[in-house]
Amino acid sequence: MSATGCMALMVLVLAVAVVAQVDYCNPDLCNAGVVHTGCKNPNEFSDNCKELDASKFTFDDKLKKVLLGEFNGYRNQVAKGEIKWLPKAANMVRMDWDDDLAYLAQLHANNCPFGHDVCRNTKKYPDSGQNIAIHGLMSDTPDPAATIKEQMKMWWDERQHATKKLIKKLPWDAPAGHFTMMVRSNANRVGCAMVRFKSNDWFYWAELVCNFSYTNMVGTPVYSAGEPCSECKTGCDAEFDGLCNKDEPVDLGA
Repeated sequence: MSATGCMALMVLVLAVAVVAQVDYCNPDLCNAGVVHTGCKNPNEFSDNCKELDASKFTFDDKLKKVLLGEFNGYRNQVAKGEIKWLPKAANMVRMDWDDDLAYLAQLHANNCPFGHDVCRNTKKYPDSGQNIAIHGLMSDTPDPAATIKEQMKMWWDERQHATKKLIKKLPWDAPAGHFTMMVRSNANRVGCAMVRFKSNDWFYWAELVCNFSYTNMVGTPVYSAGEPCSECKTGCDAEFDGLCNKDEPVDLGA
């Protein structure tokens, strides 16, 4: 193995080790009586998943780049006013990867679920959000990048249900929750996991679970309307010029 490969492996091992040391059974992470997804979780497929011939997709640097490129490309479109019926965004931040969020997404995906988990919060992100997409496959060896793009487009297509009023103040029954989670201005970190499992003898599901640093908070704006980057303290991102830089400070209480 090359020196670069060894270094990458070492970083990955260290990241997993740090995540594994977190006490997810800490009651402060969840509402009273709620069990955290990470509490005493062995990070193995459930018996149900094993029966469905489940397997994991590895989010290596290449796949992370694909996913983040999709997220930030979509966020950039909204920020620059390319979705004509929605306002431009003055404070949309470039999204980046978070290992802790990804680890918890994997723990939930290990159940081959058809629904959300209840508590996935971290000490750093006490109001973590989540999107899930399930996509049918005709092959047990799908192209991961193409599959992710198709799944994310399902969330993106909900934009047709979004309105200026919804962006200004998110209602409890928002019909575009996956879309608003994608373009929440202060949800600037994401971690995802994807699994493949059988539906029957010839049909497979691919499931993408993404956890975010902030959630769809009812009664708050999805983002601040205004000219792109006009509220960015760190200036515009070099690649996605409608977004603030990824290190832009965000308010996780709004």
